[in-house]
Amino acid sequence: MKAAYLLALAALTSAAAYTVGRRWSARASLHPALWRVLEWAGYWAVFYAVNLAVGFAAILVIRRITGTTVSLYVNTDSTLATLSALQATAWQWWRATAGDQ
Repeated sequence: MKAAYLLALAALTSAAAYTVGRRWSARASLHPALWRVLEWAGYWAVFYAVNLAVGFAAILVIRRITGTTVSLYVNTDSTLATLSALQATAWQWWRATAGDQ
């Protein structure tokens, strides 16, 4: 139920943003924006996977060196997903501005 609520909420605000955006610029197509969102989602997935892999490897090294138990679940915190989203955003913006120079 929680997931359905969150999806409905995002759909509602997206529809409202689309309506406002169409009023500001009736000629603009939504297709380039959707393509950029899909591109960003791909970057996010790559950054998240790499962050998880490096994090798990780092914890295994820490366990081996110190002999202490460090939980692998530290890497599954939602903060890592958020940081990966920021990395993906910065990467996408950097690539977009690289062509301008």
